[in-house]
Amino acid sequence: MRSLYILFLWLLPLFAGAQVITYDTISVSPDDPRNIHRANKSRNFAEKETSSGIRRGEIEKGITPLFDRSKLRFGANLGLSVSSNYTRLGLGPQVGYQFNRYFMAGAGINYYYSKARTSGYTVKDNLLGANLFSYFYPLSFITVFVQPETNYIWSALTSETTDETISHRGLVPSLIVGAGFRLGRSHITLNYDLIQDDYSPHPDGVYLGVSAFF
Repeated sequence: MRSLYILFLWLLPLFAGAQVITYDTISVSPDDPRNIHRANKSRNFAEKETSSGIRRGEIEKGITPLFDRSKLRFGANLGLSVSSNYTRLGLGPQVGYQFNRYFMAGAGINYYYSKARTSGYTVKDNLLGANLFSYFYPLSFITVFVQPETNYIWSALTSETTDETISHRGLVPSLIVGAGFRLGRSHITLNYDLIQDDYSPHPDGVYLGVSAFF
């Protein structure tokens, strides 16, 4: 027992001098730079991107992308007229960009085919070309339409009695204007070709136009 008592007296100073390690915490504001939770959230926020590839932080700063793929519109102009002596087919793939709620513009290609019989002759026209177009929307359901275009024509006029054929080739300009209704991303308009070239693929006078975009 005396030995244990001496050992206890020898170890007592060691226990008395031992230091106790503690961890102190301080309260900081949520906006304080020392707030580690704020730092992590800021880093995660900066790394997230929107579907258009622009960082959310940039959007918050008011930075607008110059090109937004979500505003692209793909569509076509369609036309078909059939009667006993006349057939006309028009097809025009288009690519547009919706700049804002009031304006869309773009470009496309045209193909027109027509066949007509008159006074002992058969006329066949093929036209291939390109266009620029724009739609203005003064109201959400009203549209005003403008489309300049240039087509290359190869035409054949054939006599039904002699089978003699007269060919024609060349460029044919058109300037189409129209107005009508907007139904979703589709348009139904009454159009008119201001140039009225003799070989224009568009009918004389006012005609119906239909386009659809997706």
